[in-house]
Amino acid sequence: MRTRTLLTTAACTAAVLGLTTLTAATAAPAPGKAAAAPDTADFNGDGYPDLAIGAHTATVNGLKKAGALSVVYGSATGFQYDKASVISEATDGIPDDPRESGTWSHVNGHGDFDHDGYDDLLVADYGDLSILWGSKQGITGASAVVPNESEYRGGPNRLNSAVAIGDVNGDGIPDIHSVTWGSGRLGHGQVTEYGPFDRTTGKPKSVVHRDTAALDGHETRYVQVGDMTGDGISDMLIGGVTKQWVHKATLFKGTRTSGLVKVGAAPAFIDPDNHNAILPGAFGDINGDGHQDFVSGSGEKVTVVYGGPKGISTTIPSRSYSQSSTGVPGVGETGDLFGGTVAVADTDQDGYADVLIGAPGETGTDPATTARSGALTILRGGKTGITTAGAKSLTQNSTGIPSASELDDKFATSIRVLDSDKDGKPEVYVGGHGEDNFTGRVWKLKTDPTGVTGTGATSFAFADLGGPKGLASFGFRTAG
Repeated sequence: MRTRTLLTTAACTAAVLGLTTLTAATAAPAPGKAAAAPDTADFNGDGYPDLAIGAHTATVNGLKKAGALSVVYGSATGFQYDKASVISEATDGIPDDPRESGTWSHVNGHGDFDHDGYDDLLVADYGDLSILWGSKQGITGASAVVPNESEYRGGPNRLNSAVAIGDVNGDGIPDIHSVTWGSGRLGHGQVTEYGPFDRTTGKPKSVVHRDTAALDGHETRYVQVGDMTGDGISDMLIGGVTKQWVHKATLFKGTRTSGLVKVGAAPAFIDPDNHNAILPGAFGDINGDGHQDFVSGSGEKVTVVYGGPKGISTTIPSRSYSQSSTGVPGVGETGDLFGGTVAVADTDQDGYADVLIGAPGETGTDPATTARSGALTILRGGKTGITTAGAKSLTQNSTGIPSASELDDKFATSIRVLDSDKDGKPEVYVGGHGEDNFTGRVWKLKTDPTGVTGTGATSFAFADLGGPKGLASFGFRTAG
């Protein structure tokens, strides 16, 4: 059993980029070239996408809120729920033992970290990271801990579980990027742990730390990684605040020969009333120009920063959208958490990625019975970027979606888009970790040329995959 080091520092701020709020475009998108397929996980190497779902408050061996996760595997007929893996700290190969209120299993992301042909699953527990190795059998419990500073000189003192994954040196192996914090040897800043990672020790090939306060004029509170330059290598956005509490961000271009190369200042926005909130972000090509765009949420609005040859587009300004924007469904209210989660994917198969926005705090028609029941909003992509024409909002009260909107369901607390049966029509998996008194549930929504639809929707809970019944917060986080 490994001795676990827990970090107690405040949560860092993930990215919310963009400065300008513009009137939403309303022109319908023209047909575009096929949008790049989203980066999906294949843990068992069969060619079909898989999905990992966290259940961080599940009971394990009688220990309440110990935490667990499940992985469902794609096939020619879609997800095979009867063959799902259920993993916890009681599983052979997983470090440590289950602990009451340990809330293990914050699934973070995926990548082939050991370069063996199988995607692996990254699980974060505050600043501690574990890689669950993929195999022909999928995720089985075989794993390694990625060491932190307390375990070897040169390891990072990560702030929390808000880490990014992406190949920034073009070697085909994903790297892990974190915020560092505290008085350790590396100190404040940002750290990149380059793959491949050793299957036994979890150590990366190398570790590179950046003192952003000294080199870039701001401390680090968030890091996001995506290919905004369109050259096939991930780029990095690092942001935080200056000593004068001015919000600032820096863009770095990933290269094969020189590592991360500083490009310069990037638009930066952090909720001025909440410097420490972890805010979501996602990348995708919304306007079909071959450059990934970055979408971030603040809990009140989403901001789109368009990519270009130099990273940030010099021709398309940043745009922000809220429920008060023309054409966006709903009414903006305190606590809606509009943009509490975001995803970017082509759901209507027109060649442009769309933006899916979760508002897990959205209240339905009756505040007494539907407060924080949650909603999912979809804004379509097009040649000129985001359009509010044809925008949709779906809840559990929408036609075809199982169950009903109820108090604290928190529908759309997580969103993942993938094509589990590879039929060319992606599905949207929406988590609602508050469903059934925080048992939690995941809904599968179909797509067609009109986009996401409630018609034919289904849902499943942790117990349907072989997990324990009762409190689990199933669906709070997903990766795949």
